[in-house]
Amino acid sequence: MPVPHLGVYPGGGFSIFDDHKVEIVGYRGAETITDQDRVELFRKAFGLLRSSAVNGQAAWDRITAVLATR
Repeated sequence: MPVPHLGVYPGGGFSIFDDHKVEIVGYRGAETITDQDRVELFRKAFGLLRSSAVNGQAAWDRITAVLATR
């Protein structure tokens, strides 16, 4: 099974709080962003990640297909 196309590389983790603050945790530590232009970039990234996500049977099928190749 081919690797799905992601609209954006997941990279490090981030959380969005009330659409006004983003907490980023990465390899270089943590950062808090409140600048609304930068917050909007993370909101867009989250939307792309959400549209790339699979769950339920589709996720199970993908996991078992990858494991079968090892």
